[in-house]
Amino acid sequence: MTAHIAPFLHWLNDSWLGGVTREYHYIFTICLVIHFIGLSLLMGGIGIVDMRLLGFPRQLPIAAAMKFLPVAIIGFLINLLTGITMVSYDAVDYWLNPAFKIKMALLLLAGLNALWFTLAEQRKVLSQPSDQKMAIAVRTSAALSLLMWFAIIYWGRMIVAFQASSSF
Repeated sequence: MTAHIAPFLHWLNDSWLGGVTREYHYIFTICLVIHFIGLSLLMGGIGIVDMRLLGFPRQLPIAAAMKFLPVAIIGFLINLLTGITMVSYDAVDYWLNPAFKIKMALLLLAGLNALWFTLAEQRKVLSQPSDQKMAIAVRTSAALSLLMWFAIIYWGRMIVAFQASSSF
């Protein structure tokens, strides 16, 4: 285990949240269900935005598609809270899981992609005519976003397959 991350993992594991999650096992299961609901909101919202940025369907105005971003953000926040709760159940074991590490790396990349789009392209996209083809950078960002979110889902499901494994 990486020395600099160990204190945080032990703190999270030993926190009141970790204790409550381990003491009341149903909390973990409830979080799984709520995590799926958050994921549905996130993927529904981001899916509409990214597909529109890729040009599907062109008759949908960009501004209308972008109104789904708050839905995606709410879904992400739900997943952030439920994810922290689930990881607190056994933070060290999660960190040792290679699938969890891959998922976290992809989440970081997806976040950086979203930040880049928001800061560099979102205003331009909203100001151009809806029937105009998006710039290649915007379409690339949207395609990467979709690919990363599907990969995040995949590696999230793989966490169970790699439980108690520190390598592939």
